[in-house]
Formats: sequence, C-alpha cells, structure tokens
Amino acid sequence: MILTPNFTAMTPTATIHSIAISELLHKQITSRKTPGLYYAFFDAQKIHYEFSDGKMDLKAGIPVDAQTVFHAYSMTKTFTATAVMQLVATGKLNLEDLVTTHLPDFAHGHEIRIWHLLAHSSGLPNPMPIKWIHLVEEQATFDENAFFEGVFRAISKPSRKPNDRFAYSNLGFVVLGQLIEQVTGMSYREYVNQHIIKPLSASDALGFERQSHWKVATGYQKAFSFGNFLLGFLLDKAKFRGEKTEGWVSLRPFYVNGSAYGGLIGRPGAFVAFAQDLLKLDGVVLPPKYRQEMFQENHLNSGKASGMCLGWFCGLLDGRRYVTHAGGGGGYYCELRIYPESGLGSIIMTNRTGFSDERMLDKLDKFCLPTSAL
Repeated sequence: MILTPNFTAMTPTATIHSIAISELLHKQITSRKTPGLYYAFFDAQKIHYEFSDGKMDLKAGIPVDAQTVFHAYSMTKTFTATAVMQLVATGKLNLEDLVTTHLPDFAHGHEIRIWHLLAHSSGLPNPMPIKWIHLVEEQATFDENAFFEGVFRAISKPSRKPNDRFAYSNLGFVVLGQLIEQVTGMSYREYVNQHIIKPLSASDALGFERQSHWKVATGYQKAFSFGNFLLGFLLDKAKFRGEKTEGWVSLRPFYVNGSAYGGLIGRPGAFVAFAQDLLKLDGVVLPPKYRQEMFQENHLNSGKASGMCLGWFCGLLDGRRYVTHAGGGGGYYCELRIYPESGLGSIIMTNRTGFSDERMLDKLDKFCLPTSAL
C-alpha cells in the first residue's frame, strides 16, 4: 500500500483528514468493494495526496501502485471534448456547425449541431455498450469504422428536437471522433496522440493500445453479484471471462471498440497531468477561453440546467463547482474531476466493474478540500 500525503502545510486538521480518507479508501479493499484502487488529490503543480491499495492481479498477488495501468472507459470523452475545442480554437470547427456540414452522409438528424453532441442533447440513442469490446488478440483485424456502420444502420432517427432533453449517448461521441478525422485528415487516435498526449509528455503512460512494458491491472467482477448476473446477458462469458480468484472473476484483456467514447488506457498520473494542464493559465492543451467554454453548463430548450457541460458533467461539493466524468464497464471503474475556480482536482481508478456514475469523489474529496469555499 502506498500512502503519500504531501500537503504543503500539514496541520493537525490535515493530518486527521489524511487518516480519515486513508481509512475510507482502505475499507474499499477490506470490504471487497474492489480488488485494487488508486486515488490522488492535486492542484495544477503537484499531487497533494496519493493513495494506492489492493491488487492489480489477484492470482499473481501484484499490488496496485502509481505505475498501474487502468482502462479509462468514458473518461476518454473528456479528451474527445478537448480535441473538439482545440479545433474550435484553431477555426477548423465551430460549435454551431451542423454535423452534416462536415459529414454530409450523416442521416440521423439534420438539425444536430456539434455542441449538441458534446452536451448529450442531440437525441441520438445509446445502445447498450458492454458488447462493444473485443479481445486484445482481435485488435489487428478489428475495423472500427465498419463496426459502427452496422450500429448506425440499426438505429432510427432521433424522435426529439436537439437540446429538448439530456440523453447520454456513446454514439454522439463516435460522431465527434468522425468529425475530428474529417477536418484534420488524421485518425482520431493519431490526433489525440499528437495534440494532447504528446504535448503532455505522456506518450509512455497513456494511449489506445497496451505497451509491452505496462503493468495493466486485470479487470474483475464479483463472482456472486447482480453485476455478474447482468454481465451474463451482455457479453459472451465463454469469450471474455477468465479465471475465478478469491471470489472475483477476471476479464480477459480487451479493447473498447469506440476509441472516441471509451478507448483510452493508461497510468493515473497521465490523467492527472491532463487535468493539471486544464487548470493552468499557460496550459499547452487548450487556451483558457476555450476551457471556460467547455466547462460551461448547458441549458436545455426549456431553460432547465442539464447538469452537463461540453463533454463534462458538473456539480457542487461544499460550495465548490466541479466538472467531472466517470468511466465504467466490465472490469473497471474510474472518475476524474476538476474544480476550475479552486485550481484543484482529483482522480480515482479501480479494477472492478462499474456501470453508473457513482460520484465516489464526493465522499473522498471533502477530506482534501480547504475548509472554506472560494
């Protein structure tokens, strides 16, 4: 177990909070909520609190540490949103552009604009994504574009006008990935690697395919649980399930089919570096003006706040505004959060199945946030 409190001024109160959060996180392991986890709380310059516990591989007994690699699942959407905003900043895209302006063959809504996709208000459906994975050994022959051509053929046009309501859609981010490819002439993966990951000096720690030297955490699902029962209906157990160890069933190494909505895998520190850059006035990834626009909450046609910015959810904790995104599915669950006005952020990554946004960071960050809101 790694426990590294690094508060600049370790007051008695901060020490008490450090103990409390450590106990809360350790309980996740002892109560068998997850085989392993990593948590960090940071500002734009450094990590103030870091904790890891449990095992990345139960059979081999390998512990989780800061070098452990996790699937990010839908946390990837924050990178896709940032990539779109980069293209807005350079004039290659406009948030008000109709999707059909750049993708004339798009047949699922001629009134859908780019910002509708980012804000999950386009009306595109969200077919169950758990089947949308393939084994690592299938990667060389997997054709992402052909796969999603079939998915889009099977869906109907939206039944509501854009921005009538919030409706989460992985397919909306598939379309955003296609837009990025259309206007840049690069693959989505290549664009993100060249314009986000490489400028952050994170190429060795973050990407869309496993690197040979990585210590990738095995993904697990509790053997006796509703989630395991549900997985039996959502994926081919014979194909994707591995061994049972200590009451946990492993998943065989896989990739997510949709790069733009859930394809990233990497070390926690690489995601921290991404969030830290978005907190800096002189960040290399996105100018402040476009970060602010990305972090602005969308309001629906009715005037109701949607709880969604452009690619990020939003909320309040102890009076502090945050933007956040969870990522979850078979074998992994994680959350990334930024407090833009406070200059702070946090992350948690686990190697257990999670299907919904649990807002775990609400419970954890309250121990690290300064006592008074800015």
